[in-house]
Amino acid sequence: MEIKINTPKEMPKDFKVIEQRADFIKARAEYSNGLILITEQTAGETTLHSNFNWIKQADGSFTPNYDSPNNNFQDQN
Repeated sequence: MEIKINTPKEMPKDFKVIEQRADFIKARAEYSNGLILITEQTAGETTLHSNFNWIKQADGSFTPNYDSPNNNFQDQN
């Protein structure tokens, strides 16, 4: 399955790999507007954690809802 997420039109101001093994990568990206994305990737799937909840757009993509913080988010910096 492919999902499009609408991130800011810039490169993250901070990006770091938190953990990397042959079968797994966990990384953190932070944008200048405060959006934080943590990705966990294996060969078969990618999981995305964000400090904001998401709005599903008419085209099927997802945009961060900057008015709705994700209270379950745990930062990994």
